[in-house]
Amino acid sequence: MIESAGGLIPFICHILLILFGGFMSLNLIFNPNFTKSMGMESNDARLLGRGMGFSVLAITLVVLATLFSVWGLESTREVFTVLFIFTFLGFANQVLMYLKIVESPHGDKPFPIANMIRPLIPVVLIIIRALTL
Repeated sequence: MIESAGGLIPFICHILLILFGGFMSLNLIFNPNFTKSMGMESNDARLLGRGMGFSVLAITLVVLATLFSVWGLESTREVFTVLFIFTFLGFANQVLMYLKIVESPHGDKPFPIANMIRPLIPVVLIIIRALTL
């Protein structure tokens, strides 16, 4: 399994992406206070977060299926490319809100830096995985 992933470091990045995606998706789906911790306190944000959680869960399940080559899914390049674009755009959005170029739902409250770091984690893992293949 490690050889099919491309080596030990890409395999570890693959596992970490699965764990991170599972954590984020399950928190978005089942934890009603998770969106509040991100600074979005409305009921609409919680419901939107639940839909986002199911999207992230779907991507995580596909990444998990590629790890075990289920249903003949062996190529991870397309899956990781979609995940990279998705999380990079999320990171760019958070940076623009931090710099106050785009309106933030936080208003005048201090911007939580954790919101910028969350989408950066998969971006860095995917870059490390791509460079070590």
